[in-house]
Amino acid sequence: MNRQGIYIYGFVPSHCFETIRSLLLESGIYAIEYGDVSAVVSDTRDEKLEYLDREALAHLLVDHQQKIERIMSGGCSAIIPMQLGTIVSSGNDVIKILKNGFDILKKTFEVVSNVEEFDLVAVWNNFPDLIKTISETSTVRLMKEEIAKKNVYDQADSISIGKLIKQKIDEKNNRVHLDVVHSLMPYCLDVKKHETMNDEMPVNSAFLVKKENRDSFMVMIDQLDAKYADQLNFKIVGPLPCYSFYTIECKTLNKDEVEKAKAVLGIDAYKSDADLKRAYRLKAGLTHPDKNNEIAGDNNEGFIKINNAYKIMLDYSSIIKKSPENISHEPLYLVKIKK
Repeated sequence: MNRQGIYIYGFVPSHCFETIRSLLLESGIYAIEYGDVSAVVSDTRDEKLEYLDREALAHLLVDHQQKIERIMSGGCSAIIPMQLGTIVSSGNDVIKILKNGFDILKKTFEVVSNVEEFDLVAVWNNFPDLIKTISETSTVRLMKEEIAKKNVYDQADSISIGKLIKQKIDEKNNRVHLDVVHSLMPYCLDVKKHETMNDEMPVNSAFLVKKENRDSFMVMIDQLDAKYADQLNFKIVGPLPCYSFYTIECKTLNKDEVEKAKAVLGIDAYKSDADLKRAYRLKAGLTHPDKNNEIAGDNNEGFIKINNAYKIMLDYSSIIKKSPENISHEPLYLVKIKK
């Protein structure tokens, strides 16, 4: 039986939610407030993202984005998206997240209120022609001529030619990508390159654009479209919430993890970051393969274990500094910007 949970779409300034409250309530969306920051949420089944099949995951993604973009189009442009599929057990957990992430959220609101994300994709008009053109370049032609001189033409020769053509396609795509980014960056604060679907797509990037630069940014897109008119098709989507740059993620810690990390580092209780660092350095010095030849062939397992324990304790330290009263309650939430 699935338990009920609360799905978090994102975060907005509390005053902003008031303007769209009635609009969103029709969709089952409501706000949980802490100070002047609100989490935009809805009731849902408590399901783990990794257990969803492809169809259910696609449906969740579409719903997630539609809800966030509806909030934005309703007049609340300063929205910070939450990582897809974030479900907590109760409103108290949402309050913990708001409290632990309060400083991050406030600073991020200052940025996202003045910027927009635009996602740009470029695809080759006629990819077979591009391959043909590359196959006729001097470098590829020379390799083919050298192979033709041999008495035997085997599969390895075909693979070598294919690898060279692939290399030339990659070089061509990289040049196009750099040209597009270089042309658009004067109007942007940042750019993030997304994974391309295949070699036919030299550009798949998100651009963080100042609202005051939107018109200039779009003019440059038009100029790039004209420049590559017979070669590339451009598609731009936006303005969007800043999914690629300022999505919030929430990492959970439990007591067992923390206690195991303490044991690995040889500390009874957390005192300060300085104590953590001293314990880490001591243990790392005993297990680092560069300093202890006896364990050099042990796959660095001991050293990796100590590093992981140190990271857990640093996360724990970050949480208790922000909300020490929640230390006795599980789970503990570490809030940060997803990289």
